[in-house]
Amino acid sequence: MKRPTAAIASLVTLSIVGAACANDSGVRVQSAVPLVTEPAPSTSTPTLDTTPDTSTADTTNPSTIPPATVPPTTAADVTEPLVIEPELNASVPFADVFDVDPNRVPNEHDEFAAVAFTDVERWWTEVFPEVYGEPFEPLRGGVYVGSPTRTTPIPGCGEPETDYDELQLFVAFYCNIGDFMAYDEGTDPAVSLLTPLADAFGSSVLGVVLAHEYGHTIQERIGAFERPLATILTEQQADCFAGAWTGQAYRGESPLLRLGDTDVRAGLLAMLEVRDPVGTNQFTPGGHGSAFDRVGAFQVGFLEGPARCAELLDDPLPLMPNEFQQFSADEFFEGNAPYDCDALDPELRQQIFGDDCSSAPEFLAADLINFWQLTFQDELGETFEPFTVATTTDLSTVTCADARNLTPQVTVCPAERVVVYDEPEVVQLYDEFGDFTLGYVYGIAAAELVQLDLGSDLTGEARALLNDCYTGAWVRDITPDDNGATPRNQRDDDGDGVAESTVATSPGDLDEAIRMTILLGDIGVNVDQIGTAFEKIDAFRTGVLGGLTSCRAD
Repeated sequence: MKRPTAAIASLVTLSIVGAACANDSGVRVQSAVPLVTEPAPSTSTPTLDTTPDTSTADTTNPSTIPPATVPPTTAADVTEPLVIEPELNASVPFADVFDVDPNRVPNEHDEFAAVAFTDVERWWTEVFPEVYGEPFEPLRGGVYVGSPTRTTPIPGCGEPETDYDELQLFVAFYCNIGDFMAYDEGTDPAVSLLTPLADAFGSSVLGVVLAHEYGHTIQERIGAFERPLATILTEQQADCFAGAWTGQAYRGESPLLRLGDTDVRAGLLAMLEVRDPVGTNQFTPGGHGSAFDRVGAFQVGFLEGPARCAELLDDPLPLMPNEFQQFSADEFFEGNAPYDCDALDPELRQQIFGDDCSSAPEFLAADLINFWQLTFQDELGETFEPFTVATTTDLSTVTCADARNLTPQVTVCPAERVVVYDEPEVVQLYDEFGDFTLGYVYGIAAAELVQLDLGSDLTGEARALLNDCYTGAWVRDITPDDNGATPRNQRDDDGDGVAESTVATSPGDLDEAIRMTILLGDIGVNVDQIGTAFEKIDAFRTGVLGGLTSCRAD
């Protein structure tokens, strides 16, 4: 997240075969709390230290209009049962499927990996003729499993062999020279990614990665590698294919296994971890796309199936900008604005910001107020009443007449127009994942106030998902295009030729929002508290890609 004067960091270029993965900090998962839609039984007002109000707007509430409705979402429309662990309906010996070293030690993911890969090939045998009108030819060269203890060689892709250092870099890859795949099953999280991810979030991570790599096998069959295509296009399609395979297994269409809600979440986590570094141009050779783009492709496949994925090489999905626009303070903070300017070293602060350092909690709140004031004025001819922000170390101590607990991090007191967030928790997320964790918390809180102002009668999950969509619409308004211009900067609401923008997103901000949706989402489609990670991501992306109009779609 940056102020308008901020921008660029160095590019990190990936040179990869099939798919390469970049280690990242990981995603914590915590259970969501129910959205409180009825006033809490208290009449006192919050007594907390508040951030000063940054707006001088009229305080008249807008008149009530028909409430917006969240766009129809996703996994809940597919199946109802909550499945926690993958269900295997077959048993396949690991060594019958993968090329393994004689001294390999089995691990807990073997049974799932063998069945999942067998199912991927079964599925393609069925759907390839339907999608492409030709018989399917399975992988000829096999799948090699590498580890630090492997002594037998793994074939090279244009070289005599693949050494383990290369395999660690790639994590998993498909090579059309020899028509084979390989993946690293190293267990040390300091140097390996795949097995530690499976240990943390479930064996289904392996299934998603293998399905992605098999997508490259499909591309070899259809001649995609003979075309002058940017890597990002083939990677988006492979992500889509992985989502399509996951979707059929989730819906119970596979005779070999059944995936559940936590497996879908694991697939989304895999997309987060295997993404381009912040600041990378997606069209750089080897580019995979941001997490925002990758989960979008995965979801398209999950919901629409392989025939839609087949269209993506010629009809690509939209990509969000991922490059910094110009040199500035972002180089020092990797795209993150300082949480507290006063906590910075004075000399460094002066060197980077001069006399114009604004802390993220202040300018994010100001920009949200600005966005909704402009939106209310433009679309309703009404005034959006500003809110103030307060912090606490324990949300349970917040008492106000109509408190609405939106997430474990934030509560809204509508009558007082106060947004209260748990500062220790938010600062931890801020340090761990980035500044837009706070932007997301602010965004859904402001969206809740908007729904109240508009008289929305949505409750529970539907209301929470609309807050996600509204937050995405705000993000759309402050996200720069390839020329560095945001939609807000192209508006001239007061006729003076000056846009009202106070902030712009930096590369990585959308990925941080995706992390928050996964962190907070319901564990399953039948929990119906604030939406699953899948549903929340879909709602947020709907707002980012389509704006407020898409949030109001019936």
